[in-house]
Amino acid sequence: MDLAIDGGQTGLRIGLAESGRIREIRELPGLSYAEGSPVEAVLERIGTGWGPLGTVCLGLTTILDDPGKLAGRLLSMARRVLITTDVVTSHAGAFAGGEGVVLAAGTGAIALGVGDGIRQVDGWGYLYGDAGSGFWIGRRGLDAAFRGFDGRAEPGPLTERAQAVFGDLAGLPERLYLAPDAVARIARFAVHVLELAGDPGRAVGRAGDPGRVVEGAGDPGRVVEGAGDPGRVVEPVGDRSRPDPTARAIAEEAARELAGTVAAAARCFAKEAAAVPVAWTGRLLRDPGLRTGFEAELARLLPQATLRPPAGDSLAGAALLAASTGPSRYQSMIRTAER
Repeated sequence: MDLAIDGGQTGLRIGLAESGRIREIRELPGLSYAEGSPVEAVLERIGTGWGPLGTVCLGLTTILDDPGKLAGRLLSMARRVLITTDVVTSHAGAFAGGEGVVLAAGTGAIALGVGDGIRQVDGWGYLYGDAGSGFWIGRRGLDAAFRGFDGRAEPGPLTERAQAVFGDLAGLPERLYLAPDAVARIARFAVHVLELAGDPGRAVGRAGDPGRVVEGAGDPGRVVEGAGDPGRVVEPVGDRSRPDPTARAIAEEAARELAGTVAAAARCFAKEAAAVPVAWTGRLLRDPGLRTGFEAELARLLPQATLRPPAGDSLAGAALLAASTGPSRYQSMIRTAER
């Protein structure tokens, strides 16, 4: 048996796999940039009760402080350890190890193209990268909210929604800057920004009550603010039937950024390529309005792009890589340790 691990900021999933197929999944809290030692955080979540394993394959968004230590500790229960980024496991899952460009868009954003060569684009983190990601959208939404709050701009729906979600904005900095999950909490505000942008067909709230936004975990149509009250209801503000121009502008720019990331990754294919397979993973592009904008911009930037649903997700990709026995096309992006 092998162990496949998909570790992000929103959540960490562990899959017990056999011959490249997931048999059992365990879901755990995500990995925070501010959690201390990332290696210790990963080891704590994995635990030690898995018994003798063939391969452990980890696809992680987190920058590891000591990957050698992580590999060494995991070799106590496995014959082989593969450590890579989640975009590699996402690509392996999306294309079953074949060619194409995958966009992983969630809290962060990154693309990997595998064709005549291999090309990774963005994924540089919340400080200076991840353009168009959930954090990128949420942070710009909060920027607009605070501009309205302190009078640099006319207060609008984003200011009202931020107050409804986060409470008193005057006290938010001291609550948020010290929070270990600040990046994830800001990223979750992206759902509100996209809703106010006027996404077509969006259904938010409890059945029979379409005028409320219910906060809770485990549902991409719902939002957790992380205040320890998963049942809290955020009442709507503003006219939901009319898109907010500021939120719409943020969503449109995010769509352009994500399409640009994919187009840059597609340079791994020769210029005369007749078609470039493209797939996306992550929760962000489940939003219909953002997805429509992304697809339209991608068609403009990369006419030969052919969008297709992923064959599998990042966890499935980790299981496939764990089951592989020879060198793979991702070899340069994988750290391997064996005993």
